[in-house]
Parts: sequence; C-alpha cells; structure tokens
Amino acid sequence: MWFRKNVKRAKEFNIKPINPMKDIKAVITRTSVLALAGFLSSVYAAEQPPNFTNYVEKIPGTSVTFEMVAIPGGTITIGSPKDQQGRKDNEKEPTTVTVKPFWMEKYEVSWQEFILWVFGEKEEIEKEKAQGISRPTKPYGSVYRDRGEKGYPAIGMSQLAASEYCKWLSYKTGKKYRLPTEAEWEYACRAGATSAYFWGDDPGQAKEYAWYKDNSKETTQPIGKLKPNKFGLYDIVGNVAEWCIKENPEAPGVARGGAFTEPVTGLRCAARMIETPEWNELDPQSPPSKWWLSAADFVGFRVVRSLEDDSSATTGDQAAAAKQENSQPSGNEAVTANYKKYCAGCHGQTGKGDTRLGKMMKARDYSDPAVKATLKDDQMFKAIKEGLTVDGKQVMHPFSEKLNDEEIKGLVEYMKKF
Repeated sequence: MWFRKNVKRAKEFNIKPINPMKDIKAVITRTSVLALAGFLSSVYAAEQPPNFTNYVEKIPGTSVTFEMVAIPGGTITIGSPKDQQGRKDNEKEPTTVTVKPFWMEKYEVSWQEFILWVFGEKEEIEKEKAQGISRPTKPYGSVYRDRGEKGYPAIGMSQLAASEYCKWLSYKTGKKYRLPTEAEWEYACRAGATSAYFWGDDPGQAKEYAWYKDNSKETTQPIGKLKPNKFGLYDIVGNVAEWCIKENPEAPGVARGGAFTEPVTGLRCAARMIETPEWNELDPQSPPSKWWLSAADFVGFRVVRSLEDDSSATTGDQAAAAKQENSQPSGNEAVTANYKKYCAGCHGQTGKGDTRLGKMMKARDYSDPAVKATLKDDQMFKAIKEGLTVDGKQVMHPFSEKLNDEEIKGLVEYMKKF
C-alpha cells in the first residue's frame, strides 16, 4: 500500500521507487552489493510516513512564525565533476549519498526571527543561561548593516552564532532544530536534479530563481520573491550563502548556495564558500567577535529538523555533526580550545602575533625569548581578566564574563610555553 501511495511523489522529485514484491528477485540476482544498496535506499525514498508534511512553527511568546518544508529522503549524487564550468578546487568529488527525511525552512532565517535571539529581556536571558543557552554580544555598529530589515534575511552572523540560535530555537519550541549537513543541504537544493544548477545546465535562467552579482544591485533582497526549486525552497541559491554544520569543529565554516555578491557559477548546487579570516577583518575589537563577522554581510542560514528530531539514535553525518557541536573539551583540550577561541585571532596559532589583527594591534611575539623574559603571571592574569589599556586606548577587552579564574590561569600557562 505504501508503494502505491508514494510512487507519484517519488517520481516527481526524480527519485525512482520500485515495487519490492515485483522486482526483488531481479535485484538480488545482481550480485553487486552496490545494486542491492541502491534498491534498499530507493525503497526507503518512497516510504515516507503519512504525517510527514509541511508545517508552520510559531515561536512561543511572539507572533513570529516560519514555515518548514518536508524533504523526502532518498539517494542522489552530490559534488561536481572536474570539468564542470566554474568548478573550484574546494568542491567535493561526485559522491552518492543517502539522506533520511527531514524538514528544511522554506525561506532563509529572517531578521524577524533572528532578532528575537539577539535582543532579549534580562530575566529571560538569565533563565536560559541555566539551561545552557547562550546569547550573542551586541555587534559592532548596526546589526542590519543597511541591508534591509523586515522581510530580509538575517546576515553577518558567525557559524557559531547560527548554531547557538538553533539551540535557542529548540529550547523555545521543544523541537530539535539545527543547521543542515552539507549532504542534506545539497540534496535539498538539487531536489532530484543532476545538472550543475537545480533548474538545469543553462546559467541564463538564474535570474528567475536567484539574487546574485548580475541582478542583486549589490545587496540582499526580500526573501521569497523569485521562483523556488522543486521542493518549494526559496532563495536556496543566491541572496545569502547558508551555513552548514561543521564536519570538523577545528575546520573553517562552510556556507552553501552562493550569495548576492557571487557570479552565476557560484549558484551551482555543488559550489562551496569556505570561511577565511578576511570575513572578520573589519572588526576593531581585540579579540574579534565570535558572534559576528564584520566583513561577511553575504552569509546567513536556514534551519532544518530531522524526522527523528526527538531521537538520540541518529546515525551517519548527522550524529557525528551533533556530537561535534555538543562536545565539551576537558583538561588541556579545554585550554587549547579557549586559546583558539579567544586569543588565536590576534596572536596566531604559534603565539607570534603575526595575524592581520595582531599586526594591526602590534601584538607581542610570545615565542621571542626577550619577550618571554618580561612575562609575569600576575600581570598576564590581570590583563586577561580585566582587559588592557595602552596610552588611553583599550587594546584588549576583559574576559571575566567569559572565563573563570582557573581558565584564565590555564591560558597564562599555555601562552608561556610558546
């Protein structure tokens, strides 16, 4: 019965179902294990639960809503061949992946949604802290960056900020929201397409579906004004690039889909944008904000939710990504993590102070024996905890609200070892 009910939907998205009672013998006689795996994933693609449908979520305590689209699971090839026009070296090789059913937000997260997390009542924020929910510090300058407010996508947040927003949203709604994996994102973008772009191989059709360098007027545009893909997702390419979950917590963040700043080739389904230090090079703070990217007003995100949203038994890249997102380092690993989070942006991974920000702030080289001879534990501790002012100018903000005394002592010892 499930086959008859779902065969029409599977065909619509170019996911070929088969009738297991009719075709099982033919499949098994093919000795290839890959053929058998393909058969099983095709069956799974067609079998979607009857209650797996689109829905509207209202953020409790507000009038703000957002729409979620049911994305049927299935198997598809992601990545790009080496001869694809516009391909970059950071793109993945063609790989066949099987994705389980999930929901994806119909539009990119808007300012109406995101601003609820950015600015909150003090009592509410304190209550959330007890549940492990973090809120961002205020950005340097206008949060909107003159890119539009109501009806526009939220922009300029770090991958960490996007992830923490998902945790807050999960806390508020009772449903487990998160960022998509790269496989989920590309699967949703393609909506069954095997071509370079989700609408086909003709880049000339891009203006019908996406805001990019040729039609964006060099700024973001209101969400949902152009055509969606076959899954009903708007602006899945163009407008703002969209953060994905980090496969490796130590690696730079990855945003997918291109942006209003990108040429048409940046709208290809396999295109990837890799975060670089330049995305935050305009932040005058030391250390730079971990929540906001001062020079990346082209990045945003949309949320997803697994069909197994209340289950801790998710597998594959979803489980790995969730483990990486939620894991907390301990001991020496915690000290290293704190250094990378709060100090490396200025002093670099080797303590030399040779980063772009370090040079601008004239950071000292902690690996220089002459500098090391002047270091005093109590002075370093005080500078990290209370901040540092030189010639009337604050060159380092205090970390007393972010690190406890033991964590600060750990950083002092860590920096002395360069």
